[in-house]
Amino acid sequence: MLLKYIVSLVAAVVGANAAAGSLQKVTNFGTNPTNVGMFVYKPAKLANPPPLIVAMHYCTGTAQAYFTGTQYANLADTHGFIVIYPNAPDSGGCWDVHTTATLTHDSGGDSLGIASMVRYAISNYGVDPTRVFATGTSSGAMMTNVLMGAYPDLFAAGSAFSGVPYGCFAGAGMWNSQCATGQLIKTPQQWGDLVRSGFPGFTGTRPKFQFWHGTADTTLYPQNFWEDIKQWTNVFGVSQTPTSNITNDPLNGYSWAMFGPNVNAILAQGVGHTVPERANDVLNWFGIANVTPGGPSQPPTNPPSTTNPPTTTPTTPPPTTGGAAHWAQCGGIGWTGATSCASPFTCTALNAYYSQCL
Repeated sequence: MLLKYIVSLVAAVVGANAAAGSLQKVTNFGTNPTNVGMFVYKPAKLANPPPLIVAMHYCTGTAQAYFTGTQYANLADTHGFIVIYPNAPDSGGCWDVHTTATLTHDSGGDSLGIASMVRYAISNYGVDPTRVFATGTSSGAMMTNVLMGAYPDLFAAGSAFSGVPYGCFAGAGMWNSQCATGQLIKTPQQWGDLVRSGFPGFTGTRPKFQFWHGTADTTLYPQNFWEDIKQWTNVFGVSQTPTSNITNDPLNGYSWAMFGPNVNAILAQGVGHTVPERANDVLNWFGIANVTPGGPSQPPTNPPSTTNPPTTTPTTPPPTTGGAAHWAQCGGIGWTGATSCASPFTCTALNAYYSQCL
């Protein structure tokens, strides 16, 4: 089953990186029980103070591959932020997203090594502690979920491409077939409680979260997208009915659902594993798309979700009667939410675990 999880470089790469500088390896950066590698990209000119993005590779990947295969370092030259590219210690290049240690604040696992990198960057590079972000693809997306739950004190926002909910792999090895195939179904409360268990007693502001998934993903099945919606809407105490849902944005076939200002869910029709990283959209979600080198840099914002936000009303018609909105889940094994759809949509069974308002 682990072989099925191997992500091809072609799927993860979004274009050759044209950054002016190179990666620098950092050692002795703090507590690092699993020996995660720390690689840093610092542009020649920094914002003042600079934001920080932690960008995490897919299974079989490396820090260097994610550096060259995504545009974050190139954009760092333009905007003056710093990028950390962690390198997974596992021989297969996958992240530990399953142990109790990695899922729990300051308890160990790969996540603690990454948290130590963030703390080191804040102390040694002058990073703005209010503008620290995480993103990743596949296994890196899973780790993004983990960091949002276990280290909400360190991160302001996350963006995950083709991952699974926080805790979905818990208790398994590096691979969890039940989760991967979309058969691990929980209630919103159960999913939310998992996140809250990552840092018991945390009462601060939680990082806002954005996640992307393809409907044709046969490695981490799209049911994980709907479980993510359950989880993070529960964490933020908002309805699973989107406050807006924009279709064909940022690309044809993509649907961008917003559950208030803190949860965004983007579903890509016909896209497999993985949804390509859209770095400019990620920067916009993080609120640093307008940051430039020099200082002082602009304060964080909560801009619309896309780089070129729509100026017209959403193409999805608003509900005219009671029931779940267009694209929302309306049934399936373990589902406890609405089972009817707002007119003119009907509840359509896609599999035993998931029915959708179409």
